[in-house]
Amino acid sequence: MRLPPVENRPAEWPSSVIDVWTRLKEEAARMESAAGNSDAFERMIQRFREMARTGRVDGLVALLKRRMAARALTSLWATDRDYGLRLLNDRILDALIEAQQPRLTRLTLVQLLQLYFGLFDELDACGKQSETSLRHVLQGHIEEQLTRLPVRRQQSIRKDIISVLGEHPWLLELDAPLRLVQLARSEGRDFNDAISAYGLDGFDGGRYGDICRAHYYLETLRSLYPGKHDPVLDELLKPSVAKAPYQGEKRIGHAALEIMIDRVADEPGDVWQNFIISLAGDPRIANSAPSYREWWQPLGAERIAKVRGWLSREDLRLFLQAVEQYGIEGDNDDLQRMFPARKLFLEGLFKLKLIRNTRLLLGHRAESSVRRILGKEVRTSFAKMDGGLADKAVIYLDCGDFHLVEGSHSFKIWVYLAPPGELLTSYQRTSFSHADLTNKVPADYQRAYPSLPYDAFVHNPNTWQHKVFSFLADNGIGLDMEQLLSATDYRQQLQRYGIPTVKPSRTPIPAARPGSTPAGFRPTAKQAASEARQVDEAGSVRPRHRPAPIAPGVSSQLERPALTDGSLDGVANVSTGITSRTNRSSSRQYTRDALTVQDHAILKYFEVNGGDRVRYAASILELEPREINAALHGALRRFVVQDATHGWSLSREGLRYCEALQASEGHPSHDQEVLQRISDLTAVARRVLRKLSGAPASELRLMAEELGVRAAELDLILKGSLKGLCIEQPKGFWSATPEAQAAFDQYDQQELI
Repeated sequence: MRLPPVENRPAEWPSSVIDVWTRLKEEAARMESAAGNSDAFERMIQRFREMARTGRVDGLVALLKRRMAARALTSLWATDRDYGLRLLNDRILDALIEAQQPRLTRLTLVQLLQLYFGLFDELDACGKQSETSLRHVLQGHIEEQLTRLPVRRQQSIRKDIISVLGEHPWLLELDAPLRLVQLARSEGRDFNDAISAYGLDGFDGGRYGDICRAHYYLETLRSLYPGKHDPVLDELLKPSVAKAPYQGEKRIGHAALEIMIDRVADEPGDVWQNFIISLAGDPRIANSAPSYREWWQPLGAERIAKVRGWLSREDLRLFLQAVEQYGIEGDNDDLQRMFPARKLFLEGLFKLKLIRNTRLLLGHRAESSVRRILGKEVRTSFAKMDGGLADKAVIYLDCGDFHLVEGSHSFKIWVYLAPPGELLTSYQRTSFSHADLTNKVPADYQRAYPSLPYDAFVHNPNTWQHKVFSFLADNGIGLDMEQLLSATDYRQQLQRYGIPTVKPSRTPIPAARPGSTPAGFRPTAKQAASEARQVDEAGSVRPRHRPAPIAPGVSSQLERPALTDGSLDGVANVSTGITSRTNRSSSRQYTRDALTVQDHAILKYFEVNGGDRVRYAASILELEPREINAALHGALRRFVVQDATHGWSLSREGLRYCEALQASEGHPSHDQEVLQRISDLTAVARRVLRKLSGAPASELRLMAEELGVRAAELDLILKGSLKGLCIEQPKGFWSATPEAQAAFDQYDQQELI
C-alpha cells in the first residue's frame, strides 16, 4: 500500500521554537569549547606558561605522557601566540608524539590542526634553528595520526575536519590553498561554500584561510576589466595577503602584479597604476634597493620596462607642473610665455608614442612646490638636485631613436642620438649637480660614442624647436612638427624655415666603445688627466687646463701594475694594502692597513663623483660630514685635492692608486656570484643541492624519501630557489650543474654551513 508523504514542513516556525533552538545551539557551542577543561587543566596551562616565561623546561618530556598535559600544551600552541610559541619546536613536537603512544586523542589532534591551519607557512619562523621545516614536520605527524584514528561507526551530520582530511590529505600540502580555490571555481562554488564543503569551517580564520582568500582574489583579478576598481584590490594591498606564498619563491603580491601588468596593453589607468605603486613602489630606483629586489626583480626586465613606460606620463605631468608653478610663483613673465610651447612639445612627443622611458629630477625648491600643490598624489620616484639647480626641474626622455634632457628654465635642451649613459638611466645615482648634467653626461657620451654628434640649444623663442628638428633631420630622424607646435608656431616655422629635409638614411648608432667607462664613473688615470672640463654659465662644455703629462715610467706602471713584490713606486701596494707611509719622497710606498674600509669607500666615491662636496658624499655614503672631512684631511690627504668651490677630486696619486686597486681586485666572478647564491639558500634547499652535488643524477621521489621531504615540496624547491643550479633530466631525474657542484664544494671547504 502506497501512502502519501508526510507533510512536516510548516511554512513558518513559531518564534518560541526558534528561540529554544538558538539557546540549544549556543549551549552546545559552549559545551564543545569547554570539553576537557577543568581546574586541573587550567593549572596545567599555567604550568606550561611558567615554563615558557622562565625558559626552564625540566620535566617537560615526562609531563607530556599525561593526556591532559598533551591537551593543555596543544591548546596553548593553538591559542596563545605569546607563551605557546616559545615552547614550539620540532624537538618538543617529536617528544609529544612519542610520549602519547600509540596515538593522540581526537581532541589533541584537532588542536594540532588548529595550530597548523592557524600558522601554516609561518610555522617555519618558529623553528628557524632547525634545518627541517617545522611545517613539514607537523604535517607529517598529522598525516600519521590520521591513519591511527579508529573509524567512527556513526558519521557526524556536519563535515568533520578529521574525516575530510582522511579522504583529502592534499589539503595539508603547501600548495593546497591554490588547489582548493581552483577546484572551487571549476565546480562553480563560491569561497565560503568551498570552505564548508571541505570541513574547514572554523579553521579558516588563520594564515591558511588568508592564503585561500588571496588566491581567490587573484582569480577575481584575472577576470576583472583592466583599470577597474574592485574590493579585492584593497585586500591584496594588505601585507598579510600580499606576502603570502604563491608558487616557489613568489608571493601572492608578485602574482597580482604579473596578472595586472600582463593584462594591460598601453595605459593601466589611475586605479591599477596606484595599486601597483602602492604595493611594490616605483620601479625606477636602484636595483640594489630592498624594495626593488623584493618586488620588482622577480617580475623580470620586460615587465619592469613596461611599468617604467607607464610612469613616464606621471613624470611629464610633474615636470610641467613644476615649470608652470615656478613661473607663477616667481612672477616670471618670460617663463610663463615660454611654458605653453614647452608643454605642447613634450606632450606632443607623448601623443606620438615616442617616449619609452623618462627620469625626473627636481631641485628641493621645485619639489616643495610640487608637493605643496599635489600633496599625497605625488607617488613617483625622482632624483634630487641641489646647488644652482635647487629651483629647477629637469626631465630625461628616452624617445627610442633620440634622447632629450630638458630643463624648466635657464637650462638648455640637450639632444643625443644614443643613450647618454648610465648616470641618467641606471637609477643608481639619486643626486645630481649642474656639472653632472652639463659636463659628465656629455663627456661620458663622447667617450662611449666618439663618432656620434650631440647638441644643446638655448630656449630662444621660435628658434629652439627648429634647431631640434633640424639636428634630428640631419641625422635621418623626422618628426611630425604639426603635433609638436601650436598652430601659430607651426605657421611661423613654415614661413621662416620651411620643413627640414630629412637625411635619407639615419646616422648609424655604433656599439659603445669597448672599455668606455659607464656614465657616472670616473675614467682611468690617463683619461681623467686629459678630460678635465669646466662649465660656463650657459651650460656649454669647454676644455679646461690639462695636468702635466704622466711620466713614462709611471705610465707603464699604470698599464701593468707590478704587484708581486709587495711594493709599487708611486702607486699603492694593493696586494697587502695601504697603512704606513714609510717613505715621504716622490716614490712613496704604502701598505694597505692604514686605510680602513670606510676610507676606501670615501676614496671610491670621489673617484666616481669628482668635484662633489662633502655634504653630497655624506648623504650617499650615510656618514657624518665630520667623518669624511677627517679622512680627507688625514689618511687620504695625499690622494685627494680640493678645488676653489670646495669640491673634492682625486689627485694624480689617488687616481694611480685606484687604478692599481681595481686591477688587483677586479670584479666578482660568476663563481663568486653562484657561491653567494648558495649561501643565501635555506637549510633545506642546501641539503637538496648537497645531495645532487654528490651524485650523477637522482630521481625526484627517491631523493624525497632519502631527504625526508615530500615530493611536491621538493619539486617546488628544485624549480624555485634552485632554478639555474640544477638540471632536470628525462624521467624525473635531477642533477646539479657543473658550476653549482664546483661552487658547493668551495662552500663546504669554507665551512659556511
